[in-house]
Amino acid sequence: MTCAKIYRLETINLSGMSENEVVKMKGQDVVKLQNELAKVNSGIVDVGASNVEAFMLALAQQPGAHQDYDYFVIPIEATDKKADAIDEFLSLVELLNKQGVEPERIKVLFNKLAVNDDLDYEMRKVIKAHQIDGFFTLDKRAIIHNSPAFAALSEVKKTFSVMCSDKSDYRREFRATPIENETRRLELTKLMRAQSSVKPVLTEFDTVFEVLFAES
Repeated sequence: MTCAKIYRLETINLSGMSENEVVKMKGQDVVKLQNELAKVNSGIVDVGASNVEAFMLALAQQPGAHQDYDYFVIPIEATDKKADAIDEFLSLVELLNKQGVEPERIKVLFNKLAVNDDLDYEMRKVIKAHQIDGFFTLDKRAIIHNSPAFAALSEVKKTFSVMCSDKSDYRREFRATPIENETRRLELTKLMRAQSSVKPVLTEFDTVFEVLFAES
């Protein structure tokens, strides 16, 4: 998916990406989206939670339109405390199945799993549904753990991609900054925190990508 164009269907920008890296649309703009996708070799469509219903309704009104998409990757917060979210996930995969989307094209991504939580316990309802219905593909290695990285990025007003490629030695500058310069030392502290926090997230992203699309 090198240089894939990103199309965001009115999601809140919590991805750590700058707004000029995406094309925004509304959830029901499936025809417009199809036309845009025709202009690129690869694209990623980010459907915000508040737009899933409108997007799915528009998709259902065009039989076979789902074939424009190689995969449907559905993130679900990996905690049993979000019972409504789990039910919505199961309803969504069932709806995709009814529209003719094959299980191998529907992939679950376990998101925001707390470091000390057990995936099998937290997602037991999802795992059981997979065993019974088999409407989607499930790999327990497709996990993104909860991370302070994006809050840290927000503090320094930098995108995830920019910070991942940032090679600045903020720690060295911090040590050379007089203690009297509290403002700069605080800025550098935040930059160090952001710089260090994105590294494990990037590694996890790469691992999850391989898990989800290794055979693609």
